[in-house]
Amino acid sequence: MGRLVVRTDNFQLSFKLIEKLRAKSLDFMVIDIKKPVPSDDMIWFAAPSEIIKYPSVGKPIPVELSSIDSAILSAIYHLKGSQAAVSLVIGIDPGPYPGIAWLVDGAFCGIIQLTSIEELMPNLVKLRKIANFENVIIRVGDGAPLIRDRIINECVSRNWHIEQVNEHKTSTGLIRNNHSTSALRIATQGGSKIWQLRDITPTQGEIKYIQGESRKQSKGEFTISRNAAILVAQGELTMAEALANAKHYSSEE
Repeated sequence: MGRLVVRTDNFQLSFKLIEKLRAKSLDFMVIDIKKPVPSDDMIWFAAPSEIIKYPSVGKPIPVELSSIDSAILSAIYHLKGSQAAVSLVIGIDPGPYPGIAWLVDGAFCGIIQLTSIEELMPNLVKLRKIANFENVIIRVGDGAPLIRDRIINECVSRNWHIEQVNEHKTSTGLIRNNHSTSALRIATQGGSKIWQLRDITPTQGEIKYIQGESRKQSKGEFTISRNAAILVAQGELTMAEALANAKHYSSEE
């Protein structure tokens, strides 16, 4: 049978965890975050950033002050030694280079740092197929509205359960552009379920940004048109397709 471990340098988080675990009469031990977990059957609590920075064997349960109760319930589930996975939660930090993190039955399982938005949906499809889950929840941060709404529309159109999470709660104390840690924190937060497709109308600044990306990706050879940039923003064209079209029109001239 596994054993519970508190493994965090966050004093306030550690104190609250210990208080709650004692109230439930659960046995546990406390170890330094910089020391390895001594056994692979241990279930350990740590802040999301600590799980990524100080990985170890066992089952890490990401926890913050706002999610202690649900984290303890996840740990108890794993203590019971259930074999079949029940739930999958995927957190997404939206942006041009999205971060993905996923939890299986509340335990951290992995992260991916993507190099483009086009890589996102194929990875989500693969993750959903790793086991026969009873429940799958996708949580996306509320930053990068244009890309966020593209992600929401893709998920809603596939009839997937998707929630929008207040990203302000997930960014405190993080190194800028640490998308994978943000994604893990997003995965641990409850959000508002989205039922309807979003209207996607890119701003002038967003259109110019996409055109700038087209110049960058073509090494200065092409700048896609405004109309093409709008289609890329709406997910109707990939950047690769827009650049291929620009190259085709250029060669015709």
